[in-house]
Amino acid sequence: MIAINLLRCTLENEHRQRRRCQGEAAVVLLSVLGTIAVCGFVWADLDQSLGQFQKEKEQKITQLAEWERTYSQLEEINRYTADLRKRSRQVTHLMGQQRRSIQLLDTVSRSLDPLKLWLIRLEMQQDQVTLMGFADSKAQIVQFVQYLKRDGLFQEVTVLEAGQVSGKPSKYNFTMNLLLRAELNHVTSS
Repeated sequence: MIAINLLRCTLENEHRQRRRCQGEAAVVLLSVLGTIAVCGFVWADLDQSLGQFQKEKEQKITQLAEWERTYSQLEEINRYTADLRKRSRQVTHLMGQQRRSIQLLDTVSRSLDPLKLWLIRLEMQQDQVTLMGFADSKAQIVQFVQYLKRDGLFQEVTVLEAGQVSGKPSKYNFTMNLLLRAELNHVTSS
């Protein structure tokens, strides 16, 4: 009987050890299953976040492409505006030159007596004007110069040459240089 008692203890100990091992195995299995479940939830959350980030990325790419188109249109508008400003300055300059030419012709035409003095040539290069013509007398040339000086359009009036035409004692030819004033808004006198 002693042997039986020893066997029973051994069997009970084995049984207890087996239960303990099964319990430990169950705890380990539950821990592994819990870890797998947590990893699955984390994976699903990361996958969802990744999907949102990809949608945001696509939206940002679309928005960037739209901004680049807008930027290129803005650059084109800036180039067009610069070209228009350049053209506007050119037109303003040409209109200023036209105004000066009109003022010059108006002043010269009011200053001469067409029956006693006439022009054969008028050249204008920027502010420098050259006049050539004929007159009945030197007094007519002097009177013409005085009218031009009084008008105020010219800074300087210089007679370069005045002389009698050969073979015609009553005709005088003349050449003069006129220097226009710098201001464009000169109002000619009446």
